[in-house]
Amino acid sequence: MPSALSIWQQLFQTQALVQYFEGVFSRIGVEVTDTGETLTVRHEGATVSFHPGLQTGVDFIVPLSSEQIDLLAHYTEDGRIDAQESWRIVRAMFTPMTQATLAHPVFAGRTLRRIAGAEDLIHVRLLSPGPEPAAEHTLAYTAGQWIVTPGLLGKPMRTYSLTPEQALDYQRRVYSAMQKDSAIGWTRFAAWYRRWRVNVSA
Repeated sequence: MPSALSIWQQLFQTQALVQYFEGVFSRIGVEVTDTGETLTVRHEGATVSFHPGLQTGVDFIVPLSSEQIDLLAHYTEDGRIDAQESWRIVRAMFTPMTQATLAHPVFAGRTLRRIAGAEDLIHVRLLSPGPEPAAEHTLAYTAGQWIVTPGLLGKPMRTYSLTPEQALDYQRRVYSAMQKDSAIGWTRFAAWYRRWRVNVSA
């Protein structure tokens, strides 16, 4: 069985995928949950490089199964990413990336949650342009931290229904704020979030 490192090295020869993930991350760790393999993926603008093991200082760590990595390679092997393939790519990283993002300490504090008006129980649905059912997870703020659980649990205070493009837009915005990690950066993100959610949630 090919390693995740060899699969991703081949995968990111596709320029469309390099551009697709621009602004989504600059350096992430990947843990392959069923093999124990780890690698670091560095987005360097025009190219993506790969390194065995987890380097220090990664932005966040995303756990993925071998199946998810194989599917990601399959969806992009023709060098193009259509609407359905975009949904499948985002679906593979949807919950793991949300878990990693919400683990940032600023999301545990009261200040950002108050400015953004974030509720304590949120449902998020990633809508498919085709016949597949939406990918779904629940965000619950409890005991000073966010818990992200696959599926829809409890009675939500807000429900998001996102296209892959809207989900990536959110990720790029929050990642930019994480990179700056300044009071003004987070305040601007919170203000953007309050405007953005009007059209994607109820």
